[in-house]
Amino acid sequence: MNPKLFRLSMPLAAAMLGSCGGGALCPPQVPCGGAGPSYAEPAPVAVATPVRFAQIGLGQSHSCMLTATGEAWCWGSNEYGQLGAATTQRCNDGMTDCSSTPLRVSGDLAFVSLAGSHHSSCALTAAGKAWCWGIGQLGDGQPTRKSVVPVAAAGDHSFSLLAVSLNNATACGLEADRSLWCWGGGLVGTLGPPASASPVRWDKAASVAWSQFSLGEQHACGLDDQGQAWCIGSNLFGALGNGAPAGSAGSAVPVPVAGGRVYREIVAGSMHTCALAVDGQAWCWGSGAPVGDAAPNGASSRNVPVAVAGNLRFSQITSGWLTSCGLTADGSAWCWGEFSQYVGDGTSGERRPAPIAVTGGIKFRTIRAGGATCGIALDGTGYCWGDNTLGEVGTPSVGR
Repeated sequence: MNPKLFRLSMPLAAAMLGSCGGGALCPPQVPCGGAGPSYAEPAPVAVATPVRFAQIGLGQSHSCMLTATGEAWCWGSNEYGQLGAATTQRCNDGMTDCSSTPLRVSGDLAFVSLAGSHHSSCALTAAGKAWCWGIGQLGDGQPTRKSVVPVAAAGDHSFSLLAVSLNNATACGLEADRSLWCWGGGLVGTLGPPASASPVRWDKAASVAWSQFSLGEQHACGLDDQGQAWCIGSNLFGALGNGAPAGSAGSAVPVPVAGGRVYREIVAGSMHTCALAVDGQAWCWGSGAPVGDAAPNGASSRNVPVAVAGNLRFSQITSGWLTSCGLTADGSAWCWGEFSQYVGDGTSGERRPAPIAVTGGIKFRTIRAGGATCGIALDGTGYCWGDNTLGEVGTPSVGR
């Protein structure tokens, strides 16, 4: 069974899969108990385009990249218009609109960064204006709607950073005064920013002057000016990293991450977070194998930061859906997590609780984990790996 299907709501999963009796679900046209075709790309494959890229922004079931001039290109599921362009192709599930090759996002906007969720994509211009497309509360003040072209977030904002939750329709922008302004569905009730159709100040997060900020599924983490890590939201799987028992009550205000370390980068995954110390050592906390400390069977949770195994030193760190990766100074990519096809070592379905080298010997300038995992090589070629059922790897796929 494709592990990504477990991220879908049960009604949607039931629609995509056939009933096998007893509540079990099987891929369409596969006999009960049979194994359906795999669309995983367990090793890096070049994105099917001659376009050369400079930055990456990944959603849950779609992927996007930016060129050096700020053009946005996306591929994968277009069920909600999250590619920013119309499509007629059907994905390997036979139902979902998608594109297995990159499409340029509608309009002539130039962006400096972008990111995606399950339902939408958002990007930031050099002037700090946020634009979103897809479905949901897109920030323009309108109620939930679908737009296949970018719409501007309301208000006279100039954001220096844009954070988007991979797993839900929430986005936040960081203003010059270090305040956070958020829109979308919110995180976890009163533990996150309020649901809003346009940017509203996240007042309960204002006790920290943020320099970096990242949104997980039910929690968020960031750094202050001194490199201290803070988290806010649900403490499911110890996601706050403050030593409180995993699953205990979360926090509606920022709490300091245990350890007192100074970090230079922090990225929240779905149910875990990783941060990069000034010496290049990666530290992670939260759920399972994406923490990367080589614990037997991935362990269930870590409620304080633990060192990523292997004595590696990274120049970049990234966290996505059940996967984390680091990039060394020479451009070598190392990943770890629950399913090896997202790790990129050429295998599928295995847990990798400690870093393993991404196969192929490609030297990357940047790497990001999301629904798929993608990197940009030194020559600007985009590469992706992971499940390709919805075209998110960016190359036509055949079942194996």
